Amino acid sequence: MKYSIFVLLILLMSSCASYIDVSKNSVNNDSMVFEYGSNENKLKYINKVNASADHDVYYTTHFSITLPKGIVNWTRSNNNFFFEYDDKQIFYIYSSYKNEGQESGNWELKDIGYNEVLKYIGEYWDKRNYNENYLYKANNGRVSKFYTNGKYKILLYNIKTENLQTFIQSAKTFDTNL
Repeated sequence: MKYSIFVLLILLMSSCASYIDVSKNSVNNDSMVFEYGSNENKLKYINKVNASADHDVYYTTHFSITLPKGIVNWTRSNNNFFFEYDDKQIFYIYSSYKNEGQESGNWELKDIGYNEVLKYIGEYWDKRNYNENYLYKANNGRVSKFYTNGKYKILLYNIKTENLQTFIQSAKTFDTNL
């Protein structure tokens, strides 16, 4: 009996420690400042490295955004940012280059089909070795939304309905005026 209570306590403590944004170790380097706050996380992406192809130069977009607490994993690949929360809730950002695409000026929140989701988070999904069948199916009590102005894209994938407004409010903090 004592042994099972001890194991239960260890499991509970380790599950609380699985959030990477509870530590005091914020990220601060040449390309970003990612502050883990007590109520929210603030990301400021300031990469000074631009991309080039042939004779064209693509200028990196600097941006800031406030993200909800409870991140279990995050990664960046080029201009793609993936923030994963409990139960495979994913907050994805595509920050296009300054001279890439047209910005409409109006941000829209749209529904997104599960078949479209793959082109945005498929790379991350594969890297995490998640079951691809799960990616395509709608889950009860979950919503996926797409927030864009035509140039910058934010995908809120598989978000629990009780968390949706928090995630939408975070998406609306995306700012390129640094």
